[in-house]
Amino acid sequence: MKGRRITLGLVGVFALVFAVAGGANAVPIHSLVATLGNDYLLVVAIGGFGVLVAIPVLASGRDGNLVQADMPAPEEPVTVPPAGSGFDETIGSWSYRLPFVGRKHRREVEERLRTAAIETVMRAENCTRSDARQSVESGKWTDDPTAAAYLGGPSVSEAGVGNRVSTVLSGRSWHQHCAERTAAEIAERGERL
Repeated sequence: MKGRRITLGLVGVFALVFAVAGGANAVPIHSLVATLGNDYLLVVAIGGFGVLVAIPVLASGRDGNLVQADMPAPEEPVTVPPAGSGFDETIGSWSYRLPFVGRKHRREVEERLRTAAIETVMRAENCTRSDARQSVESGKWTDDPTAAAYLGGPSVSEAGVGNRVSTVLSGRSWHQHCAERTAAEIAERGERL
């Protein structure tokens, strides 16, 4: 395909150089008209020659002869765990529920929630970290007594024995209930910003 184009291009350049260098007598037009018998037939012969030369060029431009670049594979969405899935896994684990074994996990969750509550109070009330910490430790940061007590406010026993019993009967531990309520309160307060 490429060789044919180069050959036709060289023939065209050679014909052009021959016509320009030879001047008016380079192509014997009068003898061609005399041979064909009519000058219109000469024009038809030149046009026919042009069509014959154009056919390979037109054929080379077909869709089947085109070489297209391959598109890269489209990007696929990356699956990411939803926000809070680590928190849910931690407080839903069996080790978190056990009284003595889960103490370390409960302390870690409580510290993470305390830090999140302090940062949320700082943004909501536009105050310093020490003021926000004092608000969280005193329980004034929320109206939810369970969340306030869990992060250091009034005693958790103020939440009532009935709440504790109903929570345990629902299949969750009291610490799970407090952590979920505190996380929900932090998220709700953060959304109001």
